[in-house]
Amino acid sequence: MKRTILKALTLAAAVTAVLALGATAATAHGGKGRAGSVSTTKLVNAGAKQLNVTAAKLKAAIVASAVTRITEAAADEDIDADEAAELKEEAQDNLKTAYSLSRASTVAKELGITTAQLNTAFRAARKALIVEQIDNALEDGDIDADEAAELKADLEDADLPGYKQSTLRFGGGFGRGHGR
Repeated sequence: MKRTILKALTLAAAVTAVLALGATAATAHGGKGRAGSVSTTKLVNAGAKQLNVTAAKLKAAIVASAVTRITEAAADEDIDADEAAELKEEAQDNLKTAYSLSRASTVAKELGITTAQLNTAFRAARKALIVEQIDNALEDGDIDADEAAELKADLEDADLPGYKQSTLRFGGGFGRGHGR
């Protein structure tokens, strides 16, 4: 019984980590962080699949959104020109940074879709990634079929975030150590 509870708690932590992707992703290039987290790349690739666009097209839209936001911050004097140039370069080289700086509305506009469509696709992508983790835990023997079924049933009732969990605000230190 203790082992079953421990397994359920471990998987629950993994699911929570997937939901908290933005805060726990290890790298922008597919690496894994702590147990249960997924990379920004994995989420974006899953989102692209849900949107029926190439991953490259979605990534380009995310980078364009981030660059637009950095340009706006520089114009508003929230960051200086050197910080803006550095952040633009980092956003172009690092999907995690670009994703964290992007806005759902401008990513959607770049793709020619609505923000609602983008959010729906990312909810579905998050769900698919969680189901994959549950299936992997079942396959690895970390949980049994009943536990997997229960977790999947709980997932049906979960309110998953769309494109992003929260928004990053400029000012108050933006560009000063963010993503570095």
